[in-house]
Amino acid sequence: MLFFHKYLKDLNSVKNEVEKIIAKQKLGSPYDLSLSKGRIEELLESISEFNFDWNKLPVVFRIARIVRSSTTPRYDVSANNANNTDRDGVIIYQENIVLPDAKHDLELVIKMLNYLREQKKLKRTNIPLFIHPDELLLAHREGKITFTAGEIQTQMIIIFQKGSITHVGFVFGRDYVILNN
Repeated sequence: MLFFHKYLKDLNSVKNEVEKIIAKQKLGSPYDLSLSKGRIEELLESISEFNFDWNKLPVVFRIARIVRSSTTPRYDVSANNANNTDRDGVIIYQENIVLPDAKHDLELVIKMLNYLREQKKLKRTNIPLFIHPDELLLAHREGKITFTAGEIQTQMIIIFQKGSITHVGFVFGRDYVILNN
């Protein structure tokens, strides 16, 4: 049997794939995200650009909506201009983490992300898929972002494996879910 590999073409194709994964979840199950639809749409609409590496390499894409604290500047001019502030004081932080070119399952991705954290002199975490406050502090020190403080409101991760999405994860407050495609 031949399988046709459909590559992601643009942001709309990524959003459609994420929405399909979410729609597969049984209503009322622990993975039912129907009540979080608005927050998920905000995250999807906040993705700044399509990355062609998503079709070629294993990549973990992470995006977070961060509520600006009173000490945080009203704007963000980052090195790559992908991170910005909207008028409600919500900062969008996003990054692509390219993994070695090999087939990855979720367990291996978690091990690799913890390895990368340790290389940056950060502590291991149980769920390194999501952005942690110490990573934001490090990004600020490295000049990747200009804001210094804020509370992470919502997050999304998308794990790409050479043109397809293998996992999607979300954090709302202190609750998280990781969905398998």
